[in-house]
Amino acid sequence: MNQAKKLTFYVVLNIVVSAVTILAVLYLWENTQLKNLLFDMPDQAAEQSLPASSLDTAEETSNLIIEIGEVGGVGNLATEYIRLIRPGTDAEDTISLQDWRIKDENNQEYSILEQSGLASLELHSQGAVNIYTKAGDSNPIELYLGLSDAIWQPGEMVTLIDPQGEIHDTYLIP
Repeated sequence: MNQAKKLTFYVVLNIVVSAVTILAVLYLWENTQLKNLLFDMPDQAAEQSLPASSLDTAEETSNLIIEIGEVGGVGNLATEYIRLIRPGTDAEDTISLQDWRIKDENNQEYSILEQSGLASLELHSQGAVNIYTKAGDSNPIELYLGLSDAIWQPGEMVTLIDPQGEIHDTYLIP
């Protein structure tokens, strides 16, 4: 019986210590900058890095994003492509791909619309476009750069550059 009391005491003590520890960690997590250090907070970082005069503009354009969704068929000219996606919720928001570029690690830049032969292309909310390395007939969902060799390699960084020359997104090819 005495041993059962000791065991019960240690089990209860373990529960109390565990509960206090969890509550302390949750308190620190919510009331300090700890989560900002552990996770990249792009919305807060973008607001902090912009001058106050451009915050209104940044808020208006924060929904206007294009991301590199994936790079497929790496190293094979017949199947190599980059998928650009346009996350967002407002179907009326569009972004022109005019003057957008992609760049490889050798600093080779490829103008998306110029090399695909399209005069203009707008990417709608929730839309996507595949950009193939090979030659082909471009259309609104498939663009062809018209190159004779595959340009991407595993472990390489693909960079998406916006019309202002700023890096908009990067993608590390697995």
